[in-house]
Amino acid sequence: MKHIPTLFIGIAIVLGIYSYGFIDPHLSFSSHPFYLFIQNALVHLVYRQSVTAAALYVCIIVGLFAAYGMIMQSAKTEKMKYFPRWMIWGIGILLVSYPAFSYDIYNYIATAKVTFQYRENPYVMMPIEIPNEPMLSFTRAANKVALYGPAWIVLTSFPYIVGAGNMLATIVSFKTFTALFYTAVTYLIYRKTKRWDQVMFFALNPLILIEVLVSGHNDIVMMALGLAGLLLWNRQGMQYKAAGTILFISSVLIKGATIALVPLLFFSGWKWEKKMLVAGALMFGVFLLSPLREEMYPWYAVWWLSCIAFVPIRKHSFIHWFSFWLSFGLILRYVPWIATREYGGITPVTRIIVTTVPVLIYVFIRFRKKIVRPFTLLKKYL
Repeated sequence: MKHIPTLFIGIAIVLGIYSYGFIDPHLSFSSHPFYLFIQNALVHLVYRQSVTAAALYVCIIVGLFAAYGMIMQSAKTEKMKYFPRWMIWGIGILLVSYPAFSYDIYNYIATAKVTFQYRENPYVMMPIEIPNEPMLSFTRAANKVALYGPAWIVLTSFPYIVGAGNMLATIVSFKTFTALFYTAVTYLIYRKTKRWDQVMFFALNPLILIEVLVSGHNDIVMMALGLAGLLLWNRQGMQYKAAGTILFISSVLIKGATIALVPLLFFSGWKWEKKMLVAGALMFGVFLLSPLREEMYPWYAVWWLSCIAFVPIRKHSFIHWFSFWLSFGLILRYVPWIATREYGGITPVTRIIVTTVPVLIYVFIRFRKKIVRPFTLLKKYL
């Protein structure tokens, strides 16, 4: 246990520094010579030595998952009764990192700008239609109208106003905003389970750390409101059910995926553990169907991870170990893109390989006796 804090914080620092290599060449947060020297060196690594950058990314991810596994083991054996300060420091470091692996946060900001600065309907006007808008030089999907529901548009008014027009302050504001909902889900898990191993299963999962704290995806906001809505709906009293309904509808009006949880509203007699197990299965089903729309993005795993975190972690728990290895495979999906800087070519096939191989290896090791037995019997009778 004594080496885990150093490992976790050390990797968080390396990831935080590494993330600034992905900054768009058209964007800079400071003109200070030392900052520009560091930024140029990191950008050169990521954009000019992409294979080396991909190898470094793999090392970071392996280190993060190694620390995560050791933390989970310590949380189980030592029966931790608090959230250590060094974990909070590591989380804070990741919060100030650059949103390296996705441009979604810029789409959030651009849509908020169309809505609250230019006072246009974001479902009608695209950011690219705004003349001389400086964000267009480093924003992706600027040729699309708002991609998310009205509840998200309303909520983005808070971090956008706090950003006060400064790009760095606005990015930090949006990331802090999503981190508040990350904290809310973490609190709900502890409130319902009173078990720190389940809290850490969710809060310290490297996929959650990267997709929520580093990239600032709004999926955590959707899940926080959906889970809070289900919790309030379970309580007695019309005021709780009314508040739960409002929160749950708001969740659906952010991204829509939580509509799959509607059936759970009609099974109030179920224990929360059973309800969350079913919720995890439902959200995992939506996750598996996501390629029908576009692609199986790693941050979609936030949907089912936040549900099964409420399910008790038992010895050799298949659902939690499966989630561990699938999270590892999903976060490796960035490797082909980092190495090639292309979305086409071999990248799609490589993404499938790096996602499925860790899971298949785990399943084979876990069920090797059952898998090998038919072949053993066949060999015996042959």
